[in-house]
Amino acid sequence: MNNKIKNIVGILILAIVIVVFYIFQSSNNINSNTFITSGLLLSKDEEGDSHSIILQILGEDKESELKEITIYVKNKKLWDGLKKDKYYYMTYSQDDSKNKTLIKAQLNESLRETIYDKALKEENEKTEQEEKLEYVHLSGDKLDTSDLTLLDSKKVDLDRDGEDESIEMYTTAQRYDNGEIAWDDGQKWFLIIKDEDGEFVLFDDYIQLGALEFWVFTSKDDYHIATLQTGSATFKLSDFKYDNKEKGFVKKDIFNPDYLNVIYNSSIK
Repeated sequence: MNNKIKNIVGILILAIVIVVFYIFQSSNNINSNTFITSGLLLSKDEEGDSHSIILQILGEDKESELKEITIYVKNKKLWDGLKKDKYYYMTYSQDDSKNKTLIKAQLNESLRETIYDKALKEENEKTEQEEKLEYVHLSGDKLDTSDLTLLDSKKVDLDRDGEDESIEMYTTAQRYDNGEIAWDDGQKWFLIIKDEDGEFVLFDDYIQLGALEFWVFTSKDDYHIATLQTGSATFKLSDFKYDNKEKGFVKKDIFNPDYLNVIYNSSIK
């Protein structure tokens, strides 16, 4: 039993030595103009005697960023063996003009599953999130609040210009002399930010059997305004953050389920 173990250990050590030697030998053969990459072969292009491929690879700056590179293929055997929509491990040379020429290509679909597909999924999710973003810019027109009821307000320097902005929430429901609100089954709600140059309208909509609430908080030194719109078929949580480049507020819907039917809402009595 001990001899068998010794033999297995000896074989493993020998295998490791061979692999390390091969890697060392291979690395010595790669000069400063030779590069290794992996990616998905998007297309094969022929123009006269020129043959080239488009390879989609991971970017250098971010792990999940994808970019495309063009590699020329001068070896006919290599060219004939390349297949579109397959994932390859490639070695190529690059001249002073940044033109890339394929040296070797090895099919590696397992690498595609562990690296490329993960990066593609992350990039698609990032794109979907960016598409969901909305921007609220400064409006020169001011909301006429003379017939509206002010429900709540808060002054905060949201854009950090040294001057406070006024966050104000209004409704079309009127207030009785005793202070109570004459709520109907539905009414319009408004959430605006008053700045010296105009107003940002964060919310302007009719809410049926529901209400609007807002919170102001900081996260990583950024001011945020969170709104919660509720109703019989609505439960929408949104986040607003001031963007200096856009000179406005970036709106992101955090939670807004489809086909919602509220069954119960707890209350504190």
